[in-house]
Parts: sequence; structure tokens; C-alpha cells
Amino acid sequence: MTFDQIQYFIAIAECNTYFDAAEELNISQSALSKQIIKLEKELGVALLDRSRRKASLTPAGETFYQDALALRRQYEIMNRHMKKYQIFTGNKNELRVGTLPILTQYGLTAHFRQFTESHPDIHLILDEVEENDLKKGLLSSQYDLIICREQMIADQSDISSVYLADDELVTVLPVGHPLDGPVSLSALADESFILMNRYTSVYQICQALFANVPIHPQILRTGRVESIISAVAIGEGVSLLPYSNFKLFHHEHVKTLPLTPPVKLPVVIAGTKKRINSSICQEFIRCMTEH
Repeated sequence: MTFDQIQYFIAIAECNTYFDAAEELNISQSALSKQIIKLEKELGVALLDRSRRKASLTPAGETFYQDALALRRQYEIMNRHMKKYQIFTGNKNELRVGTLPILTQYGLTAHFRQFTESHPDIHLILDEVEENDLKKGLLSSQYDLIICREQMIADQSDISSVYLADDELVTVLPVGHPLDGPVSLSALADESFILMNRYTSVYQICQALFANVPIHPQILRTGRVESIISAVAIGEGVSLLPYSNFKLFHHEHVKTLPLTPPVKLPVVIAGTKKRINSSICQEFIRCMTEH
């Protein structure tokens, strides 16, 4: 089993088709298919249900997907730990970008590939990290730019940002829940909530919304998006999540309803005012915002 095979499987699980995954990875469908078959043979299980038009995961595939995500996160943490031992060369053609792990759901991965292909003279370093490390990395000059939710940097006067993508907060309910149509927070006052981890801007936004209504909801626990959706599906509670997550995590036993009034969650490219106007940063921003 190779790390590339794990990355290939994650791409199929998140893109739902071999075609889209191959496009995302910039490899042929046949090469992708061969690697997944090789992975399945090594594991001795079928990871994908090939009787369906889309690349649906088998029960073994669902379990392997969660383990693969955990392994990828650990790999990224290991790389970050090693960076402090690397000697900084001061290469003026190096661009260091930190991002939340949201590139696939906003269709941004292809933009990174296009940037590297059209600018072979620029060494792009991309680091996927969680929010508590992202702002710290920008302010300490570990990153030249970051991709984040606008709310995360709203209180930083020394940071400028450029709009990148739309999103909004939605209510996540089990399919049998009686609520329907746009939902006000007051209608959820008696519900038990499972929210995103406390260090995320989404959690902070939810807390601010509760305080403004005001309601005092019971928060059962916090967690990652995939575990939250699974918990809501079995009726453990309800949640508030960015709608874009449902481009990646599908579950037939949950439904999403818009909030009223709507809560927007724009995604931005951000940088310090000292750095964001450099030619290399401006060229990257131009490539990322040309849809």
C-alpha cells in the first residue's frame, strides 16, 4: 500500500466518480482504476460498489475512508513538525500558502495545479492545517497567504483579504425531523446540538448566533464534520454546518435546511498588508480568482 493509493482512494470518495477524481489528480482514469484495484487486492476487500453508476463506497470502503483521512491528517502533521528543522533558503520565488482542508469542496484544487503549471519558476508550498494554526502561521510569516473563512480574520486590522467563494450555514437534521423549510434559530431552542470543534470559526459563529437570539442550547459534544453527520443521521442531535460540506459527505438519513435569516460564510485569500501586495502574491490571487 502506498500513500499515493490512499490519496487516490480519498479523491474517488470525495469526487464520487473516477472521471472527476482523475481530473482532480491529473492522471488518467485507467491509471487511477488500476491503483484502486491493486489496493483492494492487497486489503482483500472491495472498497467500491461498482454496480452503481457513481463510485459508491462499500461498508469496508466507508471504514477505510475514515482511516485514510486520519492517516492523511497525521502525515500533514508530521510534515509540519519537520519544517522547523529545514533551513530557509530565502528563495524569492517561493510562495507558502496555508489553507483549511476545504479545497475540494470549493473546487479549488484545479486552480493550484494550473498555477504551478503556468508558473514553473515559482515553488508553491501548500500546507493544509486547522484554524488554530492557520492565523498563527500567517502572523508569524510562516505563510505568505492563507485560505480561510472571512470570519476567522475579521478582527485583524493588519490583514487584508480577497473574496474567493460563497458558502452559508445550514441546519442539519435527521430525515424524519418535523421541521421543514427555512429554519430560525429560535425554532431549534429545545434541540441538542453537535457542533464543529471549539477552535473553529464555525463554532464561534454558532455561539454568537445563539447569544443574539438569545437561546441556551444543549451542546452534547463537538467533533469533525464526518462524525457529526453520522451522529445526526442516527438521531443523536442536530447541527449547524457549512453547506459546502455536503459536496463531500453524503448521507441519505440527514437533511439540510437553510437558516432564516441566512448566515453567510465567505471564503477568502488573506495576507498581511505588508505581504499581500507583492507581485508573487498578486499573481497567485489572480489565478485563484479567475473562474
